[in-house]
Amino acid sequence: MRFKLIFNFLAISLVNQVICGNEGSRWIAADLSELKSAVAENDPYAKGFLALCHIHGDKGMNISMSDALTSARSSSDQNHWLGHFALGYLARFKPYGPDENLVSQFYLRTFQDPDAKMIKAYASGDPVASYAIAEIFSSDEVRPNLVPDLLFAAKHYQKASNGGYLPASVQFALFKLNAIVDPSGGVEEDVSHGIKLLRQATEKKLPVGYHYLGRSYFKGIGVEKDHEMALVNFRAAADRGYTISQLAVADFYAYGLTGQPKIDLAIRYAQLAMDQDEEKALAKIDEYQKLSQPTNADYIPSVPQIPSYENTPPLPPPPSPVVVQSSQTELPGTNPPPPVSQPSTRLPSVYEERESSPVVEVPQPPQVIENTTHQPIANPPPPPIAPSPQPLPLPDKSPSELRELAKAHYWGLGQAKDYTKAQELFRSASDKGDAESARYLGLIFLGGKGVARDPKKAIEWFSLGADRGDSLSAKNLKSLKEIY
Repeated sequence: MRFKLIFNFLAISLVNQVICGNEGSRWIAADLSELKSAVAENDPYAKGFLALCHIHGDKGMNISMSDALTSARSSSDQNHWLGHFALGYLARFKPYGPDENLVSQFYLRTFQDPDAKMIKAYASGDPVASYAIAEIFSSDEVRPNLVPDLLFAAKHYQKASNGGYLPASVQFALFKLNAIVDPSGGVEEDVSHGIKLLRQATEKKLPVGYHYLGRSYFKGIGVEKDHEMALVNFRAAADRGYTISQLAVADFYAYGLTGQPKIDLAIRYAQLAMDQDEEKALAKIDEYQKLSQPTNADYIPSVPQIPSYENTPPLPPPPSPVVVQSSQTELPGTNPPPPVSQPSTRLPSVYEERESSPVVEVPQPPQVIENTTHQPIANPPPPPIAPSPQPLPLPDKSPSELRELAKAHYWGLGQAKDYTKAQELFRSASDKGDAESARYLGLIFLGGKGVARDPKKAIEWFSLGADRGDSLSAKNLKSLKEIY
């Protein structure tokens, strides 16, 4: 509360300031060549603004964290608040973070400047200053010096959005898509307004706007669910350097969400993500290479699932803190302050998706995923294998012996594959309490192996296996429930 009073006091004390123009509005309206000319003339504000353009892919540029770091460092070296802010922002995310100490150092240096330069810019109506305030107050790294306040941040995102700053418009769109309510009031949910703001950002080709519009199509939030339109928007963001979208597009192609799988394209988009998130990109490339030669169908590989809006913070949070290795590029600045105690949760920022986002798992080859007309996107199931002319004798064996015999028919070990015989043996083993056999029956119905595909029956068998303690059954059950 005391910080709101500070803002009100400063606004009153500066009420006579002429606000016919401000630097933020100037550079929002300027074209890229004018901005770069000012940078060449050593303008510290222009340098800080250019850093944000590199971060967000603003003004038609591709995202480049290394170029952003160069511009932010140059602005900060001239002791400009926007350079300090940009360095703090870069310290929140890969490849230069997350580093909570550096985020705290630069954000507090921006906000607690004795000359109140950012506050004066805010009071003059500068939309970029409003955006910086919103980012600082949605950052958990500033504790305990400042208390994050999402509602307060939302109002400043709105102010910056009204001033024409598109990265703030995307942030505010997420607040409108996810109503924030507290006893003193809140931001009303307005899905149509949120989608409108996202479309405005895509009209200016802002990658993060494309990403969240793609997410809306993927989840059917404010628009009809449409995987093809989701891919169109994710690709637009991915091609401009937005890492989260690059990995999403890679998964779309790897698992054939809009057509036949294309492993070569999946690997290509995963390789693009290496610039910012090498660890995750390499893991994805390894995953896709294994898909081309599957050796084990006991598990169901993952496909892209955008974090649900339900029961989550209004904005997707950044990843949990990690230790910055000595080999990482360090941000410039003085020695960071001593660590401060952190709460168990972190408040979010628009740039980063939830690291622990739920993964949905479906079987390979191409899976049944609902499209916008609620028709399955999948190859037609193979015709059922004709049953044996003679009933299969079920010997008096233990559940594990029946299961292993069933696996021999299921995999074709030493004989031709026979899903009908496998199903009978798995049922016999399951009737005797075998959990793994219940899982295989779930796989049979989910993949249409000798039977018509039936996700509902698959869920029933996975439920039985999970109840009996089979961890893979539980994993597959959770994944199917996410989809269906």
